[in-house]
Amino acid sequence: MTAEERFSLFCELIDSFDRGCKFVNDYNSLLHDYNGVVMYQAESQFIHKIGQEPGITITELAVYFDKTRSACSQLMRRMKDKGWLIQTRNSDNNREYNLHLTEEGQKIYNYHLKFEEACYRRSARMLDEFSEEELETYIRIQKKLNESFKLDVEESKMLQVNSSK
Repeated sequence: MTAEERFSLFCELIDSFDRGCKFVNDYNSLLHDYNGVVMYQAESQFIHKIGQEPGITITELAVYFDKTRSACSQLMRRMKDKGWLIQTRNSDNNREYNLHLTEEGQKIYNYHLKFEEACYRRSARMLDEFSEEELETYIRIQKKLNESFKLDVEESKMLQVNSSK
């Protein structure tokens, strides 16, 4: 395979990746019904993370989701108003609050876990035709692409900073 043919194959890979990203973006922008509770994807992701790590703080959520503390606090307040989570003052740090799911939040979390597992199992079955080695190769390729995408983001941020000067 020539360098040009390999580059063409790479472009096909990126086009396929971009189509997948579009599906993920479309999915994330939809309202989701979790056993009669309708919510945005960001809310279900929050519930999922708080369910996994009861007592997590807003700061930790902000770092995990790569969002501002302010954005996470706004989402937390909306979810608190809906009765899905509560805040408790951290006994070790009086200025910090820990987040926990309410009984209703725990029900949503449990339903979300079942739904997510069913989706993952369906996807895993669809990949049955690929060997373990092929899946491991895909993981290595995706990790390498992620390194490249991260550099693209950092470079774009630098260009924005430089163009605003």
